[in-house]
Amino acid sequence: MCEQCASPKIDRRAFVLGGLGIAATISLAPFELAAAASDSSRWNLWLERSDTGEQSYAPFTRDGKTLYFPGYKQLCAVLRDEHVPIYRGWVKIPIRTVEVLWSVQQYLIRAGVSEPLVVHSGYRTPETNAATEGAAWNSLHMYGRAVDFHVRGVDTDELAGICYACPDSGGVGNYAGGWVHIDTGPKRSWTG
Repeated sequence: MCEQCASPKIDRRAFVLGGLGIAATISLAPFELAAAASDSSRWNLWLERSDTGEQSYAPFTRDGKTLYFPGYKQLCAVLRDEHVPIYRGWVKIPIRTVEVLWSVQQYLIRAGVSEPLVVHSGYRTPETNAATEGAAWNSLHMYGRAVDFHVRGVDTDELAGICYACPDSGGVGNYAGGWVHIDTGPKRSWTG
């Protein structure tokens, strides 16, 4: 991974700096790249489980190049399937999923939003997916490649727009229940 971006495939810096035009109505605060580069916590991702309230504010990398397993493990724990025993519900979430969430959160931070991504659903076992109303039979949740979440104080229309503008995002769903789905599959969007 390059130092300015969290993924070797995309220009994350352009996204984080707010260089992409999106339909969101949030105005961006100025971003100082030099300050961020010297900030050792710049790779932290802040997640909260909606059903348990547990939180993790942890780095998934320390240098933008290699995985930092202690922090990554904490993030995977928050993204686990809470409906089954932990030995079945905890998996290694694909790093691209973590990077997508981090990119969305970085955009929100630049817009002045300092809130965790409140996770409704991350990884799902096939059993949990089958019991989830409206879930696709081959949902990307079952591969750790999708997350349903909201952010306190951010309208879901705005959040969906930010998610869709993220270069690494695939599918983005905006749900009337007050949450957004993001995944790393093909680029698409919907409302539910």
